[in-house]
Amino acid sequence: MKNIKINFKKCAITLFSALLITSCSKDDDGGSNISLNTNVSAITASADFSARSDHATVVFNNKLWVIGGRDDEGRKNDIWASSDGETWTEVTTAAPFSARYGHTTVVFNNKLWVIGGDDGEINNDVWASSDGETWTEVTTAAPFSARIDHTTVVFNNKLWVIGGYDGDWKNDVWVSSDGETWTEVNTTTSFSARREHTTVVFNNKLWVIGGYDANWLVGGVWVSSDGKTWTDTSETWTEATATNFLPPRYGHTTVVFNDKLWSIGGYDGERKNDVWASSDGETWTEVAATAPFSARYGHTTVVFNNKLWVIGGYDVERYNDVWAFD
Repeated sequence: MKNIKINFKKCAITLFSALLITSCSKDDDGGSNISLNTNVSAITASADFSARSDHATVVFNNKLWVIGGRDDEGRKNDIWASSDGETWTEVTTAAPFSARYGHTTVVFNNKLWVIGGDDGEINNDVWASSDGETWTEVTTAAPFSARIDHTTVVFNNKLWVIGGYDGDWKNDVWVSSDGETWTEVNTTTSFSARREHTTVVFNNKLWVIGGYDANWLVGGVWVSSDGKTWTDTSETWTEATATNFLPPRYGHTTVVFNDKLWSIGGYDGERKNDVWASSDGETWTEVAATAPFSARYGHTTVVFNNKLWVIGGYDVERYNDVWAFD
């Protein structure tokens, strides 16, 4: 991996109408300012579900859903839902899939899907539900290896599983149209094998960001239009633009919000609560150096009701706080 000089960009903080807006201007590339209102309090400092990390959160049927993870007592397979982020209903205390963390959850074909994770052993099972309460085991063992800390996204009307850890770091790519039959797109990709990375769909492409491998943090932002051929956006970085890239990290979150990529928190040797955004995946702006929630990793972030939501995670303790930003 090539060496890149890092010189983190400073942000300007401006007061408008009694709201504190943390914003940074892009370099002179014709891009507009990126801003996020960070002068907010938690929707709730202590949700009804237990404080946890390494859980999954998705938006389904106009509600927020929190599934599994681990709290101070161990692994979880409870499922919670909320229409406002403040009041939560326990849909089930114990789903039929085993209690686990490091799994993935997505919405596909009007169903919730849970894939893999660690229940004391690493799994490659696939489960689906149309209501979050009744679950069907689509397959006990998918053809990809049992794994944890992978990513799953929906792209081109298919499920995609990328990377993770099965006792070794992975950079394979698998795809399925039904969750039962899977095809290996790539045994290995041009990005290094990794875990605790993020994958999102943006501008009709797959994007893989961050994570760590056997040699520690992996930087760069990788993009593909087909899951086979991948390009490292850092290949276009120069000494002049190196101040505008997302610093390496793992355990962060990445979502698409307001036509931009947003990356929040994570761990780089220290826990983070910074917020970065990009309109092209190449040039990044540090929107907030310190968000109002504590520095953390193992949290979740989703877009719901036109806001960015951050839920739970771990710093020196686990959390069940819920935050929303616009």
